[in-house]
Amino acid sequence: MIFYGKSDVGVVRLENQDCFGIFDILPEITLAVICDGMGGNAGGSVASRLALETFADKMRENLIPDSPEEIADLKDQTVRRALRLSAEEANRAVWQKARERQDGKLDGMGTTLTAVLAVGNSYAWWVNVGDSRIYRISGDELLQVTHDHSYVQQLVDIGELTADQAAGSPYRNYITRAIGAEPTVEADVGSIDIVPGYTGERIRLLLCSDGLYGCVGKDKLLSVVNSDEQLSRRAELLVNAARRQGGPDNITVILAE
Repeated sequence: MIFYGKSDVGVVRLENQDCFGIFDILPEITLAVICDGMGGNAGGSVASRLALETFADKMRENLIPDSPEEIADLKDQTVRRALRLSAEEANRAVWQKARERQDGKLDGMGTTLTAVLAVGNSYAWWVNVGDSRIYRISGDELLQVTHDHSYVQQLVDIGELTADQAAGSPYRNYITRAIGAEPTVEADVGSIDIVPGYTGERIRLLLCSDGLYGCVGKDKLLSVVNSDEQLSRRAELLVNAARRQGGPDNITVILAE
């Protein structure tokens, strides 16, 4: 798969506390990560950058096989364990960093962490903590792969809110799980089918922070992601669409196909 990412401060915020990374761990293995920091002052940007770097480093340690020939033999259980352990290490790093500061400026900092690991063009796994998202796009179908760890999503899950009501709720930015918010964290882990179902079909993935999906509806997401523009241009168009809707938050996008 080919990956491209873009991040933007948006229209309202003074600092971009989102960050992303696309790492070629080996020629056949690509890791794409988005972190959306929180915590005010410098805390959000410190948390997101530290989580990103720690997670990527730990994935290399926990996953890389002894030789390229072993790539095809990577087991589902091995990859899931590596994703989960690496997220836990990122959580520990952010939690400890906040404890080290005696002036309290990093108190309460944390970050989302959402990542995809693609092996060749046949296998992909994901990990998620927080409310950044992964979508799988196939033709006119846009499937949300991840499940938001947010207060409004909990209300949707128990039937007290509809998805549309949740999208407009003043509490939609309250997340219930984050990297670095507690000494330990539970990360959701799963796999994604990226094998085309028929000749000519393209499977596309979209990773994004809530600064994108909170402003841009699914129809617009589909039309841009499925356009004939270059991957870099599509990422730019998505960011611009969020900015035109007011851009109240930082906006980060990673596209893959």
